[in-house]
Amino acid sequence: MINIDSIAAQVKLNCNISDARYWGYYLPCGLLLRLRDLYRIENGSRPWEKIGSDKIAGWIGTRERLWQELETNDFHHIIIGNEKYRPFDVKGINAALQGHGFIYGAGYGNLLKPVFILAELIKKDKIGRYDIYVLGRERARDLSTVPAMIQGNTIILRYETVNLFFWDRFEEMKARKSSGALYHAFAEYGISKEELSQISAEKLEKNLAKITREEISTYIYHEFGEASQRRLLGNWWKELLLKLPYSRAEMFLRSLKDVLADTCDKGMLSYVIKNKKAGSLFFYIALPGGLRRNIFPEIVTAYEEFIKTRDWNIVEKARLAGYNRAKGYVAELRKIYDAGNISAEIIEQELIMKD
Repeated sequence: MINIDSIAAQVKLNCNISDARYWGYYLPCGLLLRLRDLYRIENGSRPWEKIGSDKIAGWIGTRERLWQELETNDFHHIIIGNEKYRPFDVKGINAALQGHGFIYGAGYGNLLKPVFILAELIKKDKIGRYDIYVLGRERARDLSTVPAMIQGNTIILRYETVNLFFWDRFEEMKARKSSGALYHAFAEYGISKEELSQISAEKLEKNLAKITREEISTYIYHEFGEASQRRLLGNWWKELLLKLPYSRAEMFLRSLKDVLADTCDKGMLSYVIKNKKAGSLFFYIALPGGLRRNIFPEIVTAYEEFIKTRDWNIVEKARLAGYNRAKGYVAELRKIYDAGNISAEIIEQELIMKD
């Protein structure tokens, strides 16, 4: 029998070490939002429950002091029973967890930040050659809020993180700090602009649960799309990312990779269009995506036309144009890379600034 509390504590230690090293790379506002959501998950508070400012301020202070103690630490091995596993040995750790209702994930997110998670498994599926795991309650996690991760033929989807994300977007909309596309997206799921201040907590929780379930399926196809573009990008792409850490050029590359994944034939937008998921389309338009709009401006024009016509052919044409544009950027990057003079400054001048 495994001791899940002990395993969770070990994973959480690595989460804290990762946060200690990387918290300074987040913008202040973004960091506060991540800390608030992390507080909710660690303390089991519901999204609609208000958190006292004194309580969360004290918690943040304690966490910052812990980060100061851990920022120079190496990641620790995970001990399960009599076995010791490297922190990125996802396959080995999950083999040890098999049959106990938990899933472990580890990888690298934006800014090459190490990401660790241990969560309850609520659903397992298989699509083609991919094993799909939907995670529930997260027993240990870091500040990273990536909704999904792919490693080999395994895709991990984070229900709790995605659900909190949409609660936050609802709060933005309620505070009138959002775009029109976000209003359209929530309206597709039965939350109209007119009832924002009157909707009951019960109805809101139910609708946001539905949004989370539906939108998680679109994240699966983002991961499918990303996997299908591996050959196009290749090892040179990974080497290029390592040369450009913590720069606008890195953000551009990651946004470009996302656009490729979303606009390819196996990607998110193809799935959305085939299934006529208007809510998913509106969320795609409304939600921030780094430099995605710079790379894929066609989708904004298509959205404006789609609102008037509900013609999915317009969105399909934009998808194809976006994919071709993204492939063009990749070709330019490969040319600069092969010439041996790649740098963040060159990418900024040649690709980002020209748009």
